[in-house]
Amino acid sequence: MVPHTSQAQAHRGTLESMNDGARTAGDRPPRTMGEDTDLRRLIPADAEALFAAVDRDREHLDRWLRWSGSIRSENDARSFLDGFTGPADDGGFHEGIWLRGRLAGGVVCWYEDRRNRSAEVGYWLGREFTGRGLATRATRLVVEHLFAERSLHRVEMQCGIDNAPSRRVPERLGFRLEGIRRDSHWISNRFVDHCVYGCLVAEWNTDPGADR
Repeated sequence: MVPHTSQAQAHRGTLESMNDGARTAGDRPPRTMGEDTDLRRLIPADAEALFAAVDRDREHLDRWLRWSGSIRSENDARSFLDGFTGPADDGGFHEGIWLRGRLAGGVVCWYEDRRNRSAEVGYWLGREFTGRGLATRATRLVVEHLFAERSLHRVEMQCGIDNAPSRRVPERLGFRLEGIRRDSHWISNRFVDHCVYGCLVAEWNTDPGADR
């Protein structure tokens, strides 16, 4: 689906407006994931696009995401993204997956614990963008960044125990299932058990062709 010209132009304009002063310690330039698909750090100026993506797929996203239920306006989205503009070892970052200028999903690094050299990563996709391998490819790039460029020792992911598509991402990337956190998060209207997946830098396979 080709976006309206204004959408693509707005995406390019945002890329051009990102200067060194707007970046945090863990930022990096946009990366190409494949034809017409980029991975680019979300900033507060992307609040409109984030709110539109969440609101369009609220039933699909709110069932599993910890944060989407609190995004009820563009201002909520801006406040959420503001939380990722501090130091990288404090606030983490949120990468947007942009397909032909549209925000298709994202990969969230919730924090970087510099003392213990660890981080937690999550990911999301709008319903129409699922089934294309976007989450796996984008998450691989983020994990590679954390290990190779941020010198972390461990990366963790948590997935709802009954969310099979989400669990396939860490499994494809070679993460190990380490345990279950019972009733770990209140999401929408119930507590959700989460599978904890972990990977150490020594276990990380840098070859994308190894993704199962």
